[in-house]
Amino acid sequence: MTAVPDIDPYLLPLPMPTSPVVLPHLMVAEHAGLNGRYVDPVWSLAPLTGNPSMVKLRIRWERWPAAFREEMRLAAWNLINGQARPTLLQAHGARMRARLSMPHVYGTLQNWRRFAEWLEDRGIRSLADCSMAVLHDYGQHVLSEGRSREYTLGILLSLTRLWAFDQLSARPSGIGRPPWEELGVEGYLPATAVGGGENTTEPVLEQTMGPLLIWAMRMVEDLSRDIFAAQAERQRIIEAARAAVPTTEGKAALETYFRPLIADQAPVPAFRMKGQFFIARTYVSGITGAGPGQIRAFGDREGLPTMAAERPGPCPLGVPVDGRIAGRPWRAALDFNEVPALMRHLGTAAFIVCAYLTGMRPQEKRAELHLMQHSADSRKWRLRSSARHSLDNPVAA
Repeated sequence: MTAVPDIDPYLLPLPMPTSPVVLPHLMVAEHAGLNGRYVDPVWSLAPLTGNPSMVKLRIRWERWPAAFREEMRLAAWNLINGQARPTLLQAHGARMRARLSMPHVYGTLQNWRRFAEWLEDRGIRSLADCSMAVLHDYGQHVLSEGRSREYTLGILLSLTRLWAFDQLSARPSGIGRPPWEELGVEGYLPATAVGGGENTTEPVLEQTMGPLLIWAMRMVEDLSRDIFAAQAERQRIIEAARAAVPTTEGKAALETYFRPLIADQAPVPAFRMKGQFFIARTYVSGITGAGPGQIRAFGDREGLPTMAAERPGPCPLGVPVDGRIAGRPWRAALDFNEVPALMRHLGTAAFIVCAYLTGMRPQEKRAELHLMQHSADSRKWRLRSSARHSLDNPVAA
């Protein structure tokens, strides 16, 4: 009876052009829709993470040297979907992981791309021609860059992973074994720095951290209600301006609003962009109901652009100011133009308070603040895309 050979569970299949970039059993359900195909010119790495605040990294293959593009594409697919053998993990201990997270996959591939560029500059066009001697030269090149031991070691280990996963590939390139795997890595690393503790980052002094934490808490506890109300009112004005159409009532309201300002030579509502002031058309349209064409025609007739440049004025919001500092209102009025900055400041204050008092990881707190900035009293704000449109197009304001 013929014995059936054992199937190596670490060997990978050869992907087809339509194969998913991230195989289904490794894909995070939240980002399944972003998963691409093997043949795609851009690979999203988002299916590797469920972290809502993490940047969704991409691999753009047109940026890779053409000679290595297909070899590295297969190597990258193996890296994403494969698992390092236990023998490799045992040899490297805690420095090596069986699978990599999304940021580490991206970092490893960036190291591979720089390696491919270095090979191309030396006339090498295939990983099969990358022998142990070539890898030795590259190791010395990385060492000569004068980077830290940790950074240099990361590059060397990424090339070790390139060689190790090539052994698992359905179509091995034949890249040589890195010499630091046989001779040891110390000869390719900068000398260990003398002196210094584990943590080289200076701690924030109590004289700074104390007032910072106190005022961050004051902003969250005492001022956030006003800021959220201002954000809601600003969004209402933006939506009203978008829905505005020319009407007799809107024209009359526009006249009523501007005539006293013109007669008294008072400041007119304006916003600043690139050092110049412009009429705040979105604000004016939202509070008067006048259409864009009516505002433009009235402004040209009365010279409002010149007035805005010479006498720029605020765009006050009709919301009460309840917050107090030293017993007095912290603002005379909240302004349409300052709300985005106040929301960012509030998010920063909340981050400081939560990070300091809970010790939670930064990405966890960023995810919470992402939701907090767009909610108030358990109500979600409108879709962020509509608000972002108005902020990204300030000339329309």
